[in-house]
Amino acid sequence: MFTAEQILPQSPEQSPSKVMLADGSWVSLAGLSTSQLQDLQWVQEQQFARAMQSLPPGSRDRSLVIGQAYDTVCTILAAQQSGDEPFVMGFDQRYGRLVLDLLYRQVDRGIGRPRLFEIGYGSGALLKTVSEYGFPVGGVEISAAMREQALAMLGSIHADEVLLGDLRSVDPASFEDKPSLVYWNDVFEHVCPDEISAYLKHIHDLLLPGGSLVTITPNWLLRPSDVTRIFCPLRTEARGLHLKEYRLAEVTRLLQGAGFKKIATPLVVSRQRVYLAGSGLRRIKQICEPLIDRLPIKTAHLLCRGLGLSYTIATK
Repeated sequence: MFTAEQILPQSPEQSPSKVMLADGSWVSLAGLSTSQLQDLQWVQEQQFARAMQSLPPGSRDRSLVIGQAYDTVCTILAAQQSGDEPFVMGFDQRYGRLVLDLLYRQVDRGIGRPRLFEIGYGSGALLKTVSEYGFPVGGVEISAAMREQALAMLGSIHADEVLLGDLRSVDPASFEDKPSLVYWNDVFEHVCPDEISAYLKHIHDLLLPGGSLVTITPNWLLRPSDVTRIFCPLRTEARGLHLKEYRLAEVTRLLQGAGFKKIATPLVVSRQRVYLAGSGLRRIKQICEPLIDRLPIKTAHLLCRGLGLSYTIATK
């Protein structure tokens, strides 16, 4: 496996069609078929996952390896996309509506100017959507390649708010106005399990009192939800960069351990919207979660998605 010294500085051979592999070598993606790109992604995700988890929690080396892993994998994913559209990962119009709904609810509760902070903003699609409604936005992203795409989408005016680095490098005291809403989608499952509690406590510190954290992470009932799904049967444990896929009950316990007072799920989720009502019957859903896993896979997946078991909204 490569070391931090191999990552920095970047190789002069680097180009949009070349990626650094987990062994430190470089490969060109030019001319590779979709099948070959998927094979490469499958191997690299497993190797990067092992490398990340072998390094000490909170270390600079682990952070650098994580950043390189997502630069590499995102470039491979982008190469699998046909056409000239920008590569957008993990964004759905429902998520934009959900975030705007929560921000407007905060306005109604007396938070003068709600502010969104996104962890792992990727190409910046959500930040752009929310900023167009007049809300201040910002975020942090560990992949330099994705930050470049986000700046291209958002414009250089947002350069000071669109940060690059590890979440824990963001000092809560650095905010003139703390975010009232923190959002992360398809990030939770990528965090090394020995660091997830530290991440949640840091998010809790970043938030304005009374603010909320929206977490979207593929529920364990949908396993595997990473590249493993292409190569292994359903209900196989993820082996790629989804380092752990969680049950709703596990996410709830972690959020409570970080100090969040109120934890809800959506009541239901349709193909168009995420519907909120009270706690969304979260406790009942947690009780039913193990029973749903005994159902046929198609039925279990429909219930998991429709009941919003992959979503939590935690309030400080």
